[in-house]
Amino acid sequence: MAETIFDVVVVGSGASGGTLAAHLARAGVKVAVVEGGPKINTRTDFNTHAMPFEFPNRHIPTMKPGKQGFESERSRGLGGKTLTWNAVAWRFGPRDFKGRTLEGAGQDWPLEYQDLAPYYEQIEREVGVCGNLDGLEDLPDGIFQPPVPMKCTDIAVKNGAARLGVKVIHVRKATLSRAAHGRPACHFCGNCMAGCDVVAKYNSADVHLSPALKTGKLTMFTDSVVREVVVSKENRITGVRFLNRNTKREGEVRGRVVVVSCACVQSVALLMMSRSRLYPNGLGNSSGALGRHFIPHFTGGVECFLKDFIGKPAVNDEGYLDHAYVPSFMHNRKRDYARSFGIQFNYQNRRAVGWARSVPGFGKSYKQAVKDRYPAFLTFSPYGEMLPNPNCFVDLDWEKMDAYGLPMARRNVSYSENDWKIFRDMTSWSQRILESAGAEILSVSQEPRTNHELGGCRMGADARESVVNGNCQSHDVKNLFVVDGSVFPSASEKNPTHTMMALAARTARFVATGLKKGEL
Repeated sequence: MAETIFDVVVVGSGASGGTLAAHLARAGVKVAVVEGGPKINTRTDFNTHAMPFEFPNRHIPTMKPGKQGFESERSRGLGGKTLTWNAVAWRFGPRDFKGRTLEGAGQDWPLEYQDLAPYYEQIEREVGVCGNLDGLEDLPDGIFQPPVPMKCTDIAVKNGAARLGVKVIHVRKATLSRAAHGRPACHFCGNCMAGCDVVAKYNSADVHLSPALKTGKLTMFTDSVVREVVVSKENRITGVRFLNRNTKREGEVRGRVVVVSCACVQSVALLMMSRSRLYPNGLGNSSGALGRHFIPHFTGGVECFLKDFIGKPAVNDEGYLDHAYVPSFMHNRKRDYARSFGIQFNYQNRRAVGWARSVPGFGKSYKQAVKDRYPAFLTFSPYGEMLPNPNCFVDLDWEKMDAYGLPMARRNVSYSENDWKIFRDMTSWSQRILESAGAEILSVSQEPRTNHELGGCRMGADARESVVNGNCQSHDVKNLFVVDGSVFPSASEKNPTHTMMALAARTARFVATGLKKGEL
């Protein structure tokens, strides 16, 4: 295909790449999607219903034996992380885009909530998001299917939180509660993060890319690990070079525009690897901002047993995972830190009972104690917003190569005093809510750990301090775009995927219009 010149080459097929490619194809743009992993049959390839005792060391592999994919960061599958995500879909609120203006901390986005609102709605209509209209200032409502009911243990937490003046709401997910778009409603059959074999839960391969193939405008290159985005001496992107995942042979896909949507750290790494005479420190990195401003969410965790449920009959409630959520409630409260946190809970994997090791006893009485506590076990996982700091960044380890001979991306994480204050407060509130709900605390995380990787390719109006502009377009190279969590200037405390998809839809419109006008 080296002789073919596509209008747009999209690197990556997950939430951002899949959404963007489908929207472009529907607009009549000739698109190539280049994906490092294999094509995956979402109906048959996942171990969605596997049990621990079926496998050595009780480790459940993501894929069924003999199925490839998900071996490393650069080998996933068509659909990317949407194949195994939890599907939580929050809109960012107006405050999330203007953190520095409102609180003097973090970084403002070069766009506002109103700029993304129509694209949030477009995504909700396309993929199906269930949830409740809660009327919260910091968590805007959307176009929702009915929410799924809360579990009994959710109600217990909700009542406990209410006694402290804290609200618990229905979770919002890109998982159907009613059949739509040729997809069935969720029937709560298994762990969503082990793959959904009926596509009640959104994945980009089935919901966006497969229908887009019918336009005749989309070509997909799977098992193609991109190692370089190619730039000409005239400062124009001409395409991408890749290695075949199985044979290691080189190939090239040419395009008038290239969009990098590999997932946060992998996108940063690809741009860093794409060194040239024009860009010796990484493609589009004249500002020196590439890799900097890495702002992953940080989380903690409290494990407990709700005492009212100890000894109750066990139920199979792992399907769909979490049904409820504690939204941010600190913005209007007095505190000694900037930004906030939200709390996901009750999404534990009930097939794995690691907590049983901490239950005292032996023999029959021990087994009974575990059985008694099984329906009462609950996890609380608060998510905090990290502020950008110079000691938190992504770089490449040129002394540590992967299976393709490419340098491994290295995450350098350092928590600021503000981060630690959020962590301590969200941990304290988690314990207070659970104790108010009648919980017996089992364990409490003593230090934060990262989740939801964001930043490293910051979006901004000032080309001296950012990598891309408000349209996700490189400041340095006109026909290069980056669309995924790496462009986030600030993180919010909310799961980022819905915002990534809205950004992808918005960027697709900008690119399609630019191509039509001959501006790209």
